[in-house]
Amino acid sequence: MVLMDSPEKALRSIEEYLQRNPGDATAWNSKGVILARMERFGEALRAFDQALRIDSKLRDAHVNRGRVLLALGPDKAQEALRSFERALRTDPTDTQVLRDKAVALRILGRAEEELACVEQIAESSPEDKHVLLRLADLHLELGRFKESINLYDRVLNLDSSLVPALIHRAIALSLSERWTEAIKSAEQATKIAPENPEAWLVLGDVNLRAERYKAASKALERAARLRPQDASIEHTMGLVAFKAGRLKDAVMHFRRAIALKRDFARAMKYLALAYMELEDWKKASDTWSRFVRVVRDDPKAWDAYAVTCAKLNDYCTAHDAWDHARRLFKKMGAETEAERVARLGRAARINCSRLKKAARAEREKEKLRRRHRNPQFRSSRRGS
Repeated sequence: MVLMDSPEKALRSIEEYLQRNPGDATAWNSKGVILARMERFGEALRAFDQALRIDSKLRDAHVNRGRVLLALGPDKAQEALRSFERALRTDPTDTQVLRDKAVALRILGRAEEELACVEQIAESSPEDKHVLLRLADLHLELGRFKESINLYDRVLNLDSSLVPALIHRAIALSLSERWTEAIKSAEQATKIAPENPEAWLVLGDVNLRAERYKAASKALERAARLRPQDASIEHTMGLVAFKAGRLKDAVMHFRRAIALKRDFARAMKYLALAYMELEDWKKASDTWSRFVRVVRDDPKAWDAYAVTCAKLNDYCTAHDAWDHARRLFKKMGAETEAERVARLGRAARINCSRLKKAARAEREKEKLRRRHRNPQFRSSRRGS
């Protein structure tokens, strides 16, 4: 059935047809397509469902239903995946439906299954640079750096100016500690796309990993000018300063990152470490306190928080923090670390008890001093 240019006219026409032919599954599918184009997604799904009640094997209805579900948002991806899988029962090699399935798997974060799906697409499209790029990205995501690098090389043989391939190849090479090649790949990306902040950020990150701090700073400054509100750039600039020993600069950048992105855990962690290096125990303690409210299952963070509290003679909070660290280390099976923080916690508890006793004694002394300073108080006490 040919659809008219006007969706409204096409819808009226198809509805008139369906009044006469309510058992035509293909017509119900066409109605769903028109409704989807009008963004009337709920009605579109009902039309596809009706088509499938009439003909459960109607491939196009399954595919269109899946696409509408994806359009409704990521929470519908699992249901969309089931629709695409039903469509593939008719033709398991349908490349377009396999692409739709891969999208659903990507949304669901099922990388291994997406990899198998994209490999199947690549068999029928071996020269499709975008398919190969996604294949390479999946291998990178799964930590298979050698395979990803080989695939990025294949992509760049097809198109040497494809910036995402150069950037992601640089990441894979740096994770393989092939610093010279990684820097060269990232630099090539910045030459092709000098206005791409991601290219400069990756160049900065690769230089940071290679301990080339001056070059890293220059690249990151360029990235920051292109994307001044990017918290991750400020965080990476902070890391460069921290690694280079410029602790006050590191603090400035980490604080900027947190101002741009509230509860930026990584920036908070390194800000706390920088404050500890500067021996600013109060700010370090406050920052660790904030960090462990965001990331509650990091035993090393609780341990560091306890250290800063102990430095401030807040032994009661230190004891609680070390006890929390002990439980987390024990849960991880790190018995040696659990015992270490347990010993520190016991010492903190003893000091906490001493401080509490001293505080109670001081309160009693203060009461006595007030009584001696106030004869009227003593008199009233005797009268009572």
